[in-house]
Amino acid sequence: MLTPQRHKEILRILEQEGTVKTSDLCERLETSRETVRRDLEALEKMEKLRRTHGGAVKMEKEGSVEGVYTPFRQRERVNMEYKTAIAQEAVKMISPGQVVALDCGTTALELAKEIKRQFTRLTVVTNSLAIANELADAEGITLLLTGGIYSPEEQGFFSDMATKILSYINIDIFFITTCGVSLEKGITYQRMEDVTIQAKLMESSDRTIVIADSTKLGVNSLVRMCGIEEISAVVTDSRASLESIQALEQAGIHVVKS
Repeated sequence: MLTPQRHKEILRILEQEGTVKTSDLCERLETSRETVRRDLEALEKMEKLRRTHGGAVKMEKEGSVEGVYTPFRQRERVNMEYKTAIAQEAVKMISPGQVVALDCGTTALELAKEIKRQFTRLTVVTNSLAIANELADAEGITLLLTGGIYSPEEQGFFSDMATKILSYINIDIFFITTCGVSLEKGITYQRMEDVTIQAKLMESSDRTIVIADSTKLGVNSLVRMCGIEEISAVVTDSRASLESIQALEQAGIHVVKS
């Protein structure tokens, strides 16, 4: 297979799956790891993808409007090493005995895993069935589910019913995941359903901290949830550009790189 054909096939796979491993590409393209490595390097220079440890993920253009919905299971496989690093930094912001809210994002699930490892006295509020399953047997963790209408695609609960209980709860920190973070449009999502529960969790919380990998910075997704001024901090990964960090800090947002 010629180089242009390989490039086209790699981009086709990423368009369909969002992420791909180098080993899988070697098998699909019937070529060596070295050839695949060169292909990924070339495509990254053309800003067609972003390389990760052991593979690549689809590149979203800076400042673009991303409106294509990506299900939980597909997102769960993308940028995992960075999401884990973000979770390891975010968990340092939690103190024993606090009430913490987690939404049904994949980075929030990684934070739940860190909470399970490190805390034996904490209350976790969530609309995520995946997180509830993760923490169900965690000793010392008081688990509070919002309820609502279950979405298999998101493995979480939504609708107005999911927000009723939040009127009675005081939350110390809401760790919010998102599809996009920008100074112009604030916190944005792919689906309207996400916004109702996110806004109510934020309203019930003393602090809202964004946990998002660097591919979300500077991106505007379809639905606006709130302005950037309504969050107190952003925890992101080591790939975040100095320009992106400085822009957020100049807007009064504390930024932590994992």
